[in-house]
Amino acid sequence: MRVQFRTEGGIAAGLRRMLDIDTDEKTITIGIADRVIGTDDLPVEEANELERLMEVAAFFELPATSAPPAGAADHLRYTISVTTWDPSHKRRSHKAQLTDPIENRRVRELLGYLNRLWEKRVDARLASRRRDTS
Repeated sequence: MRVQFRTEGGIAAGLRRMLDIDTDEKTITIGIADRVIGTDDLPVEEANELERLMEVAAFFELPATSAPPAGAADHLRYTISVTTWDPSHKRRSHKAQLTDPIENRRVRELLGYLNRLWEKRVDARLASRRRDTS
């Protein structure tokens, strides 16, 4: 499964998150805005949890866009694009654009997990930079 996750908007509009995850190859690429800052291995447990959350959230049944609430000028917006291949190598793709607040608890859990994956990788990169300059 290939997952592309992007955020934009919100109060910290300048901090756009980017994740590209390949659960088959077990890789995760992180970025800020349109700039890639690194690619790491994706542990099997994290890949399995992401696949589970996608299924629980019924991602492929989500509408392509969610209407932003009235006055949503500074609400966070998420874009998730997913491509999977079934055992017969048939491709299945879906893209969902969501705007806070997210009412569906299962979708919120999926978004929380994707955000935590990004934060974990960025925190690790920042920590390694601090060690390199010590």
